[in-house]
Amino acid sequence: MSQIIYGRHPVLAALRQADSPLEEVLVAQGVKGAWVGEVRALAQAAGVRFRIQERAALDRLAGTTHHQGVLARRAAYVYQTEDALLDALTQLSEPALLVAADGLTDPMNLGNLIRSALSAGAHGIIIPKDRAVGVTPVVAKAAAGALEYLPVYRVTNLADALGRLKEVGIAIMGTDSQAPQTIYEADLTLPLVLVIGAEDKGLRPRVRKTCDLLLSIPLARPEIGSLNAAAAGAVALFEVRRQRLEKGNTI
Repeated sequence: MSQIIYGRHPVLAALRQADSPLEEVLVAQGVKGAWVGEVRALAQAAGVRFRIQERAALDRLAGTTHHQGVLARRAAYVYQTEDALLDALTQLSEPALLVAADGLTDPMNLGNLIRSALSAGAHGIIIPKDRAVGVTPVVAKAAAGALEYLPVYRVTNLADALGRLKEVGIAIMGTDSQAPQTIYEADLTLPLVLVIGAEDKGLRPRVRKTCDLLLSIPLARPEIGSLNAAAAGAVALFEVRRQRLEKGNTI
């Protein structure tokens, strides 16, 4: 089945790929702006059908009015496998940085986490197959084009997958608002997976046991309790980037 993606950044990012995965692009009648011309030109260059449609038609296809006047059909999203992840790690010339989302169910959280992961230099994101959100149009919109560049590895059992990563020398570090050690006190320059827990329950017990370290983000006001998954991931990811830039291990 084809998948709908919507929003300017996701559609433009897909069109800019050398081998565009899009089947057709729809733009709402009356939408103006330089970006419309770019969408049309990129679609024509890639051999992707370009159509102008009534805005109501885009509303129905997207399932929302917040599509910015553009959407596209693409082949169903193809997740990467655990074997592909292990192969990819052997090709890196810098310390690995992966993000594991442990049971996120909010598509906005996952999409924003994917966007932050790419921006901070991560090499991929790992999600479990069951009891977690996958790549949906809402995720793609929130990721703002990052899904075209950051591979998503979907695994059957996250704890087992993390265990195999440990066997090849990757440190597993989980975020936990109650952990005594903070992200600012840990060495984040080594190859690692940063594990972000679910919105309501945090890390699941088996995943927690797999972690080499649990790290907290110190908050100025304890009344907040904790950050949401996407915000916590962004803070931790950019602390990883800061440390690696400081050490010279740029990512």
